[in-house]
Amino acid sequence: MEQVTTIQDELVLRLRNKDQQAFSQMYYQYSTSLLGVISRVLGNDMELARDVLQESMVKIWNNITSYDSSKGTLFTWMLNICRNMAIDKTRSRMYKNQQKSQSIDTNPMLENYLQDIPKPETIGLKKMLEMLDPSQREVVDAVYLMGYTHVEAAEKLSIPLGTVKTRLRNAILELRKYFN
Repeated sequence: MEQVTTIQDELVLRLRNKDQQAFSQMYYQYSTSLLGVISRVLGNDMELARDVLQESMVKIWNNITSYDSSKGTLFTWMLNICRNMAIDKTRSRMYKNQQKSQSIDTNPMLENYLQDIPKPETIGLKKMLEMLDPSQREVVDAVYLMGYTHVEAAEKLSIPLGTVKTRLRNAILELRKYFN
């Protein structure tokens, strides 16, 4: 039997044992932050963002055994799944066609809803990123908050792809010093 050392470890163990209450706890704890990141990638299409969040949560539930705490926190692992699913959605043909035929002001309630989504500052992300070198912070922001792929971030920032990957890796190593 696995030894549980933290609350997060206990949650992961319960999720691996398919404890539905643990899933509810995880959803309650993380869904709002994850929805905020997904909506940024999708251009604030909240209906689609909720769908992607739902699909992501099912994927997390089904793949929790692949989570490795030595590679990062549960939140970071879930964030990557959600972000990747949102990016995949933007690359799909259906999404591109929908964006072409959709009006800019399709949802007047969107502005009110977005005010309720936690900003990175409310989950401590901004403070964490302040610990990084500005060049690292710029790459982390492009890839993890704006949803760019490594190639897209390199193009947007006008730097080589290898530099993007190196800065991301160094940023992760730097952040681990503070949070491990």
